[in-house]
Amino acid sequence: MGKKSRVKTQKSGATAAVSPKEMMNLISELLQKCSSAAPSAGKEWEEYVQIRTLVEKIRKKQKGMSVTFEGNREENFSELMAWAADCGASCDGFEISNFADEGYGLKATRDIKAEELFLWIPRKMLMTVESAKNSVLGPLYSQDRILQAMGNVSLALHLLCERANPASPWLPYIRTLPAHYDTPLYFHEDEVRHLLATQAIADVLSQYKNTARQYAYFYKVIQVRRSECVCVCVCVCV
Repeated sequence: MGKKSRVKTQKSGATAAVSPKEMMNLISELLQKCSSAAPSAGKEWEEYVQIRTLVEKIRKKQKGMSVTFEGNREENFSELMAWAADCGASCDGFEISNFADEGYGLKATRDIKAEELFLWIPRKMLMTVESAKNSVLGPLYSQDRILQAMGNVSLALHLLCERANPASPWLPYIRTLPAHYDTPLYFHEDEVRHLLATQAIADVLSQYKNTARQYAYFYKVIQVRRSECVCVCVCVCV
């Protein structure tokens, strides 16, 4: 069995069935909360907790439905390098190495001269806004102005679509991505609380609110498009 068979969708038996209406109500409530005017001074933390509570409710409802990969990312580094070589990338003179607290990176295996070109990546290996437009995301991209104006969101959705596609040409890369990140967006509530007395807290709370709003917005957009597609299929079949 090849590694492509290792892509699976979790379906936990312990997860109760969630009706589409129930989920959409939560999403709508989240979108409304995140789209409201900025809270009055001193109420930012209260708003953050309310948004986070809604997000956690949604996460709990969706638990067990994410696309996962068996094993750990380290097991896929060799496949990543083999894929890069097959695509025409330079793979000599360095190797993937763990730099303790800094995480994974490239370590030179030979002396590299100043201004020497030792690493190049063919464009076909890159996930870009252009490749997103030419993917399954294309129809949505062509109609949604917010998606067109936000390249980072386009790339995020592009990555999610390719992650769920067992035949994606980018799977050797996607399998090596971290499962978690050490950024404030991934902090637990208690960890964020420690930032309350810092200058960073405003940006942290704003980022969380903006990310939750984008998620809720695109969830609704995608669900509407799925419904339209079903209607079209039914009409054609009839």
